[in-house]
Amino acid sequence: MKSKQHPKRSNKIDNADLFTSAATEYYQKHIKTHSKQTLTVINAQVDWPRLLKPIERVLSQHKAGLSSTGRRPHELLVIVKCFILQSMYNLSDPRLEEEIADRRSFQLFLGLTSGDSIPDETTICRYRELFSRLGLEKRLFKAFNAQLIDRGLIVGKGTIVDATIKEAQATPYSNRDKDARHTTRRGKILFGYKGHIGMDASTEVIHTVDFTTANVHDSTKFDDMLLGTETKVYADKGYANKKRRETLKAHGIIPKIMHKAYRNQPLTKRQREQNKRFARVRSAVERPFAYMKRVLNYTRCRYYDFRRNAFQFTLAAVVYNIRKLLTLSPRRA
Repeated sequence: MKSKQHPKRSNKIDNADLFTSAATEYYQKHIKTHSKQTLTVINAQVDWPRLLKPIERVLSQHKAGLSSTGRRPHELLVIVKCFILQSMYNLSDPRLEEEIADRRSFQLFLGLTSGDSIPDETTICRYRELFSRLGLEKRLFKAFNAQLIDRGLIVGKGTIVDATIKEAQATPYSNRDKDARHTTRRGKILFGYKGHIGMDASTEVIHTVDFTTANVHDSTKFDDMLLGTETKVYADKGYANKKRRETLKAHGIIPKIMHKAYRNQPLTKRQREQNKRFARVRSAVERPFAYMKRVLNYTRCRYYDFRRNAFQFTLAAVVYNIRKLLTLSPRRA
């Protein structure tokens, strides 16, 4: 009795009729999905060759061995766009592969046509490992911000500094995540990591980003979050430090850091009034964190190690800045 022959799995797009010029023109004119419109605008607004240039030199030395035998390596542009889609829509590697195969807007965004291979989950995973090992997500973040600077979307005169805790995917005692650490926030013990940002006070674009374990105090990353061009700096009372205020003033920077009360040393009326004024501006830094949680559904870390979780946070910052590019560019124009 002959065994059943299962059809060989194909990872290629097999819908040639959908990629005729007439079909594409109809889709672009008449299919008005929010996803399609957003991805179309992103494709038009981002200078992709310039974005990839800083990482191409590094990545070209490591491309050999990324693909399985007999499988053509995917272009860097496709992989980077896959990472952006994954962050925008909160997709796992298997789900991303499925969505690319199913969604026409994703295929057009990636520049795939009939007969092209879809990046499979293994390929995406391997590239993420490579990016996180080489720190290429930081180069991607800086390269995109260089475009924002050229468009006047990073002013650099005022910076708001803050940090957010990202709980680990693993439970504290599972021993699956050996990099995550404990911290206490409002009396609650948390296990995970911490994302630090410096945000432009004028445009609310994230201009600086860093990622640490949760036990690293926010204050230790304060200086790293500054551009060096500021005339004012805003931060909450967790960054309050007499020496820091004096240092900032010595460099001609106005320290708008909220005052902190100490034992037997309550805030004066003037300090309370200043805190109210500072808080009106400082509170804007909560918006990128809220965007990551509510829109990107990035409520906790996805991975079980420091490097890949740092990659995830930095990509979320890139996606947030892409959103700011889309919303701010028409106003600036």
